[in-house]
Amino acid sequence: MAELRGRAAAALGLPPPLIAAVFARFGAALADNPGRMMRFERGGVRLLVDYAHNAAGLRGLLGVAEHLRAGRGRLGLLLGHAGNRQDTEIEELARAAAQFQPALVVVKENEAHLRGREPGEIPRIIRAALLRAGLPEAALPIRMSELEAVHCALEWAQPGDVLALPVHSAAARTAVVAMLQTYVPRP
Repeated sequence: MAELRGRAAAALGLPPPLIAAVFARFGAALADNPGRMMRFERGGVRLLVDYAHNAAGLRGLLGVAEHLRAGRGRLGLLLGHAGNRQDTEIEELARAAAQFQPALVVVKENEAHLRGREPGEIPRIIRAALLRAGLPEAALPIRMSELEAVHCALEWAQPGDVLALPVHSAAARTAVVAMLQTYVPRP
């Protein structure tokens, strides 16, 4: 990475220390890339808010979460999907999540994006796929809104845990970011 930064700096005519400093800071401010890898730490709980709307994006998000967890604490996440996807895509998302063996998966309705599906249909598909993948039923609560799902995950978390919070609605993301500004985990 250092070599790439050096080449980028040389190509742009910028000093390498300036490029390194920008790379080190990017992502620390919420406005850098709203909805993508927004990082928070509150009372020893690390939280990641990301759009992560497909299996590849979710694997990337959970890979970062696992790196942050570093074998300590528990991994929790939210999982939902838009209604205009094939059942196989929704099941693939659930299998991607199950690969990381999270201690909690709050299965959520993506109420802003039902897109022709009946309320509760997507959460049922996701939960069934997670059960088939071997996750325990007790670790799979269902919530019927993104904000209810976030509340559930926050109530569960304790210091040392990492929460991956894929939030799909821009309005919900704004509310979640505001919620996280004052969040204090239970001891």
